[in-house]
Amino acid sequence: MGERLMKCLITDYFDEVAAKYPDDVAFVDRKREISFRQLQAEAFKVATAVIDSGCFKMPVMIYMDKSSDCIASFLGTTYSGNFYSPIDTKMPVSRIKKIVDTLQPAVVITHASQKEKVSEFAPHALILIYEEMMSQVVGNENSVRAVTQRVVDTDVLYALFTSGSTGTPKGVLINQRNVIDYVNWLMANYDMGEDTVIANEAPFYFDLSVQDVYLPILGGCKTVLINQRLLASPVRVWKEMIKYQVNTLFWIPSMLSLYANMDILAHVDKLPFKDILFCGEVMPVKQLNYWRKYYPETKFVNLYGPTECTVACTYYDINRDFADDDILPIGKPCANVDAMIIDENDKLVKEPGVEGELCIRGTTVGLGYFRNPEKTAQVFIQNPTHQDYPEVVYRTGDLVTYNERHELMYIGRRDFQVKRRGYRIELGEIEAVASSLPEVTYNCCLYKADTQDLVFVYTGDIAVDELKQKLAIRLQEYMVPTVFYKRETMRFNLNGKIDRLALGKEYGLN
Repeated sequence: MGERLMKCLITDYFDEVAAKYPDDVAFVDRKREISFRQLQAEAFKVATAVIDSGCFKMPVMIYMDKSSDCIASFLGTTYSGNFYSPIDTKMPVSRIKKIVDTLQPAVVITHASQKEKVSEFAPHALILIYEEMMSQVVGNENSVRAVTQRVVDTDVLYALFTSGSTGTPKGVLINQRNVIDYVNWLMANYDMGEDTVIANEAPFYFDLSVQDVYLPILGGCKTVLINQRLLASPVRVWKEMIKYQVNTLFWIPSMLSLYANMDILAHVDKLPFKDILFCGEVMPVKQLNYWRKYYPETKFVNLYGPTECTVACTYYDINRDFADDDILPIGKPCANVDAMIIDENDKLVKEPGVEGELCIRGTTVGLGYFRNPEKTAQVFIQNPTHQDYPEVVYRTGDLVTYNERHELMYIGRRDFQVKRRGYRIELGEIEAVASSLPEVTYNCCLYKADTQDLVFVYTGDIAVDELKQKLAIRLQEYMVPTVFYKRETMRFNLNGKIDRLALGKEYGLN
């Protein structure tokens, strides 16, 4: 392969950033601050060790807690011409074993304290200990450069495992170009760069962490890695953000809602927030309005996108007021992305008010699922609007429509749409109405098909009878839930979203 004369790879961008800002802090974790120069040196050591193992274009499992060591391992794997899959040490062993069965990693990078555990669930993989690589391996830059010359931007960067309907996790494959284009769009659209300071909330196995990782690597930003143990203590997290003067957030709505529900902003010092972006689930407008009251000059952005489309593929810059019971638009496509609404007859929807399935094409669309051609073929499909030439689009499974401003509006999952007494009901619409009530903190609406019951699970300071009355005023009669469960605390999954599956099992709905 000829000499590369332009930036094509993640590592090309990082080489430029490390040369431009060598002594600036790239990442902060609970143990240290690491500069771009030091991060590159540690990544070279990891890359050298992986290259010496003989692996190329193979899966490398990173089994670590969220840390700067983890970031160096991501980068080192990328420099070595392989791709990584992050697995958190708090993840249930049963899930890890299912992932290992699919991934069959050639190498596992971990800390010495986890070696014995790794040898149990990945007995056939080469185990590389991070501390040993840092103390014993001499980073061979010439060897690394020789390997990166063989890498192209459509090579896999990472595999993130999402829940599968059969109980077997699916490994979503995202390539380098997917991430480069997405992060470059963020930097251009929101003027992010060396002055941007991010507080990372999402775990690394969740795609919402991708920009927290790659904005420093591609753009020289700084990311403060919030210890997962701190996240349940908002005031302690806030003190950490004050310390580093965080000005940018990419958080899930559930976490932002926690701060609103606890009235945290009324009791803490102001932060210099420039941009607050959220993604991963529907943002309740009531809690958004709480944040906007305290930060009227901050830009709030509603991002939408499945893991299969590199974090986000549409966005809405919140530029007008919304009532607490409104639903936010998901806006318009990001740069170099097309978002199409396809009806039941595979025809393109152009008119407002007509719903259909959202299909995505463009640079954000991933490669498919690792070692799962059947599932890949089901959703990574030929563009249904033509058969003239091969063009892959991703069927999201999400129902959307255009509003009168021609903004995309999220309706709900195809599989969250139920039919009851002859009426088609979107469970998300019931949840949005309930979220607007000041007494409701978290809620989830489920469906019991055999009895046609709408089952409403919630936390908050309101009795069931009063809640039912308030919902009856705001919803059509056939949409009012028939079964209610009030909880002290809501159940959340590993990504911090309301765990619908666990709630369904708990209440006997599956």
